[in-house]
Amino acid sequence: MNSNRPTPTRRRSSDRLTFLASVSALALGLGLAGTAEAGYSELFGASDDLSVLLVGYSDDSWYSGFGLVSASDYLGQEDGALNDGYATVDLGEVATPNSISAEMSEFLLSGDGTTVAGSYLESGKWTSFLWTEADGFTELGTLDGGTWSYAMAVSYDGSAVAGNAETADGSQHAYYWQSGDSSLTDLGTLPGETYSSVSAISGDGTTVVGYSDSHGFVWSLGDSAMTDIGSLGGSTLATLVSFDGDVVVGYSFTDSSYSAYHAIRWTEAGGLVDLGTFGGNWSSANAMSADGDVIVGQSYTASSYAHAFRWAVGSDGITGTMADLGTLGGTDSYAYDVSDDGSVVVGEATDASNVSHAFRWTEENGLISVDDWLRSNGVTLTEDVTLAATAVSSDGSTILGYTYDYELFIARVAGIITLEEYLSSVSNAGSIATAQPIGSADTIMFGAQGSPMRNLLSAGQKSVYGTVDSGYDDGASSDGGLLLGDFGFAYGLSDGMTLRVSAGGSYTDQDLDEGGDYQSKGWYISPEVSANVAGNLYLTVGGYYSRGKLDINRGYLNGTATDYSTGETDTETYAAKIRLDWLNAFTVEEVAFTPYAALSRTNSKTDAYSESGGSFPASYDAASDHATIARLGLDAIRPLTGTITLLARAEVAYRFEEETAGTSGEIIGLSSFDLEGQDVKQLWLRGGIGAEMAVAGGTASLMLNATTEGDDPDVWLRSGWKVDF
Repeated sequence: MNSNRPTPTRRRSSDRLTFLASVSALALGLGLAGTAEAGYSELFGASDDLSVLLVGYSDDSWYSGFGLVSASDYLGQEDGALNDGYATVDLGEVATPNSISAEMSEFLLSGDGTTVAGSYLESGKWTSFLWTEADGFTELGTLDGGTWSYAMAVSYDGSAVAGNAETADGSQHAYYWQSGDSSLTDLGTLPGETYSSVSAISGDGTTVVGYSDSHGFVWSLGDSAMTDIGSLGGSTLATLVSFDGDVVVGYSFTDSSYSAYHAIRWTEAGGLVDLGTFGGNWSSANAMSADGDVIVGQSYTASSYAHAFRWAVGSDGITGTMADLGTLGGTDSYAYDVSDDGSVVVGEATDASNVSHAFRWTEENGLISVDDWLRSNGVTLTEDVTLAATAVSSDGSTILGYTYDYELFIARVAGIITLEEYLSSVSNAGSIATAQPIGSADTIMFGAQGSPMRNLLSAGQKSVYGTVDSGYDDGASSDGGLLLGDFGFAYGLSDGMTLRVSAGGSYTDQDLDEGGDYQSKGWYISPEVSANVAGNLYLTVGGYYSRGKLDINRGYLNGTATDYSTGETDTETYAAKIRLDWLNAFTVEEVAFTPYAALSRTNSKTDAYSESGGSFPASYDAASDHATIARLGLDAIRPLTGTITLLARAEVAYRFEEETAGTSGEIIGLSSFDLEGQDVKQLWLRGGIGAEMAVAGGTASLMLNATTEGDDPDVWLRSGWKVDF
């Protein structure tokens, strides 16, 4: 650590729903902040609508970069890593303001999610900066004669920054900067003081609050000096400011002994107002409504228990009343956030058994647990699951918090989900949408059409055939049956060259492991040519094209019951393969062996679609995926009688891709997501045993196949019939 780094004041942003502290704790509890490819990552802030999170990452003791990601994306990661598809800045890859290799400290995100403010370290000195994806870095500089500056707060639209900086005499002063300024504005100190520090800036960027030595201050554009917000007898700190800058909230000690402090509210018209306590020696404010007329927090009672409070201004616009929101039958409660209009308060409270529960308060219903609020709206909860509510949306309809398992939850009238479980179901559905068509294509090209050496024709010879593949697939996220069938025509182009064209349909019906099911149906056409290239070597080149429809009924937990959201989308798949067979390369005791090698490439595309039904439907962006698979195998045949031939196959397959494509979209009405793909099994074995027999003037065949997972079904039966003429 560098000794020249100023000590920042821990603060809660004045922008609504910036639930930095609570979500950071959740991220750590969930193991989401930890070692990633870039090293350590940490959540620093959220946009006002929760759609964008600010994540810093480091490979050392300081931060080396930051990224803007969606809330669902970050909270869905196992390691807190940053994904592609969102703005990321790595100081090892981009030019910093002075083209240096810099270290960074804490980051700040504007309420609209477009601007990052922070500080970088060069030669032991900190310098404030502003960054947008469009304009890159803007260095804010230092105060005249000073050597460092440190950003502490940024306005809603990112046009204004406030922070602390060194003066020419080595003191620390609060500063202000707005777009268009060529230098920092020194906000000075309160009269007789030598030190000042910033706590927050108003959403509109016009007002800065903080403290100067032992007194809180407010400064607004156009002011020639700071305004002392007063005191209750001891030190004072201004911590929050309303969006328009008219209301300042903080706390003040009641005397010089620091034995008691009270939450305070300040306005220019009314000065400093003591919000009081419930008979105890302290109270503190955590949040306020958009206009500052409602303030929430907690206060000690005369029995030294903390009770959540809601303070509301009176008709004079200055004084008000602190209301005790009570508990759930226990001793303590804490109010953490309030809706923009002040009508909904959320937090946590204990019951008679001293167990904490998330609560929601309204004037109509009083203080009730989030679990009971959900039950009263028809949500099935066989047991209480919420521990604390840490944030509420501006309209009061959506609550965020964490469960007893320390998983982040989102609750609204329709239900409650935990992001970890919910996003797992979203990821599985998205993966299936692109992976299922790939699996069907591979089964057709190497199942129904997997024995080209059994259908070689001489010049001018023809054949017609039909094949059916039916089986069971137990995949990574689903299990169920599949059925593939086609008819084909083959023609001997010349001695040693055979053309085959197949057309058919596919159907899959599987249950999702996390609840729900999906059905896939489609048609395909697949041509291929086998040609003798030298001796007994045959080269087969084939193609595949398919269109299909996928219906997904996605299941997920809503409370303690399974809810379902249903979507429908179209798929398109195309593929190519090349295969080399060494026909009857060797014979061992009447068994002829044909080794082969094959390489295939399959691409699938899925249209964008939106789910309907259920409490938390999602919309999915269009997606594409591909699979490149190499196969080495050995076919064996042994004539058993004049009309029956035994068949066998052994094969090893390797997929070059390590994971499926990612899944992106939106939890409708809540947040976007951009999730990593799922791991795939890259190496698997496949075996088959069967027979051919002369039937009704043609040749019938049966082969039972099995695999060790991979892209092929677990077990399937290939049956076929052909006739040459």
